[in-house]
Order: sequence, then structure tokens, then C-alpha cells
Amino acid sequence: MTTETTTLDADIRDFVESVRKICESAPTADQWSPTAPGDDRNPLLRSRLADAGWFDIAAEPHATEFLGAAGIELGRALAPVDLVDDLLGHGVALGASVIGDIDLARYRGAGDTVWLCGTEGAELVEVVAAEPVRYVDAQAISIITTGSVAQQVLTTAAYDAWIAAMTGYVAGLTAGALELAGGHAQQRIAFGRPLTELDSVAKKIADCATASEGLQMAAQRGPDAFVLRQAPVTAFRVMRVCHQILGGLGFTLEYPLQRYSRRVEALRVWTPAVITALGGARAAG
Repeated sequence: MTTETTTLDADIRDFVESVRKICESAPTADQWSPTAPGDDRNPLLRSRLADAGWFDIAAEPHATEFLGAAGIELGRALAPVDLVDDLLGHGVALGASVIGDIDLARYRGAGDTVWLCGTEGAELVEVVAAEPVRYVDAQAISIITTGSVAQQVLTTAAYDAWIAAMTGYVAGLTAGALELAGGHAQQRIAFGRPLTELDSVAKKIADCATASEGLQMAAQRGPDAFVLRQAPVTAFRVMRVCHQILGGLGFTLEYPLQRYSRRVEALRVWTPAVITALGGARAAG
């Protein structure tokens, strides 16, 4: 290993540790309710991440390795997804050609600009009006009306940064959920012994751990669009097993597993369409 590689690895570890400590110092509360729109944006966390360089690193060498590794900590901490989306320079929305007869944006309101992602690519638009709606996750989802703005090119650096950070984020969600399920299985006694000593449960945890470690390794190695496209699918499978291990406890609002699984489900719906549309916009630019 060269001195340059050793230094880079140390710098990445330091950045990841900084992001982890920031997430611990500014935790994100659960703002979701099944009966009302939810918005988990965290101004304090955003400010501290900005001071640490989270939003500036995309233009730096080896940015994808830094963002992929640090994104794991954001996912594990259930940080707001807008912290990842803003690496694109604007918000993200799904167009009617993808989801039906309405446009949906996450974390954006009137006066904001978003990459409106459709089946034919993505275009930059202004949100003229926004109506918050109830959604499966607290991502401030709104039905939006849009207007035209001067078009911008989506740079390859911004696209790659988003891909890496989002892959890390999904990997972090998976790791966080598995830590909850594994901890429960160690403490839960069944048939006179911990669940982890039952072969069927131990095998499930081992399989999930393999998947989780694989996602984290992929995030740390400059992932591409193909990797991110598969990440929410893998995470969703891990979530199902975690819920099986925790049983009814995992579905209660008092226990945090439901936050991980709701977020994975939302990202599993949004991510493929966003990847395709943004990839097309970047290629066209």
C-alpha cells in the first residue's frame, strides 16, 4: 500500500467519524404519522454537516469514496434524505409520466427548483405550488405544480456524488435495522435460550449480515448506477427478515425498526426512476 493510499484511507476514516459524531450530536426525530404529512428535515444537522464540508466535497478528488462511506452514517442515523438530494444542487421530484397524473416532490415547496424525473429524462423546473400529502415516510412529500426555468446541465460530478451518497445511505439503513434485530435476538429468550442460538434465526441473521456488509463495501468503493439500483432491493429483503425476527414489536411506532423499513420502501419506489432520468439528463448535457 502506497503512502498516498494510506493517507487517503485515513482521511476517509476521519471524515466518516466526523459525520458519525455530527449525526449523534444532532439526532433526527421521528416526524412521521399515518394521519398527517411528515417532514423530518433537521436544520441543526444540515448546518453542522455543511460546516464539515458535506455539500462541498462532490468537486474534490475521490469524492465518491468519501461520500459513499460517510453516507452509511447518515442512513444508520436515519438522517433526512434531502441531505443526499442536495448534492445534485436542486431537489428531486417524480413526474406524472412515472407515477400517474400528478408530480410529486420530496422536501421542496413553492419557489424551490427540482429535477423533475420522467420517463424521457429529467428537466429542471420551479415549484410554483405544493400541497403536502400523507406518505409512507416523513420526506415532506407534496403534489406540485411546476413552471419553466433556465435549464442547467447536471454535471457528472454531482450525479456520481449523489449515486455514491445514496448507496451509502441505503447501506446505512440496512446496517441500522440489522443492529436492532440482532440486539433483540440476543436478548429475546425462546425455548430457554436466546433467539440467536436457534439455527433458523442464526442463519437469517448471518445471511442479512452478509448482504449488509456487501452493501457497505460497495458504497465505499465508488458505486455506479447499477449498484444503487440494486441496493434498495437488497435492503428491502433484509428489512423483511428483521421484521420476522422482531415480530409485532417491529411494527410499533415506539420501536425504530419501522422507520428504517418505511424509508427503504420509499427509496425502493423512487430510486430506479430517479437514476434513469438523471442519468439521461447528465448524458444529454
